[in-house]
Amino acid sequence: MSKMVMIIDDDENAVKFLEVILDENGYDSLAAYDGREGMEKLKQNKVDLIILDVMMPKKTGFVLFKQLKKDEELRDIPVLMLTGVAASLDDVDAEAEDTFARPYDSLRESLRKAIQDMREDGDVRPEMFVDKPVDPVTFIAKIRELIGD
Repeated sequence: MSKMVMIIDDDENAVKFLEVILDENGYDSLAAYDGREGMEKLKQNKVDLIILDVMMPKKTGFVLFKQLKKDEELRDIPVLMLTGVAASLDDVDAEAEDTFARPYDSLRESLRKAIQDMREDGDVRPEMFVDKPVDPVTFIAKIRELIGD
């Protein structure tokens, strides 16, 4: 029986891309497009791994992650957190005319701090942070390491 991987990401193209990678490597997948939908589906389905986007509407990945770790039934499911923020902010910064004006530095710093806090929080941290775009080979290797084939 194939392992089930839950993808929670508001970017439909990212979800489709990840579904293809998982399918080609023998994993089943289930998708949700925001944190609330993700939590509902996790309560209704048995999954072996959660791929969770950081930035989503209705419930951010950080908020959902903390809820998962407090839930007796869900806390032991490994979580890989995705972030496309770093690449997006770098693109915006590259387009800025004034090299001294980086309007997203405070957001970038807030995200770095949130990630660092999670890493330092002992047991309450994801198994891996992954930047978008995802490298399929590295991504599948980490999934295999966490849940097998």
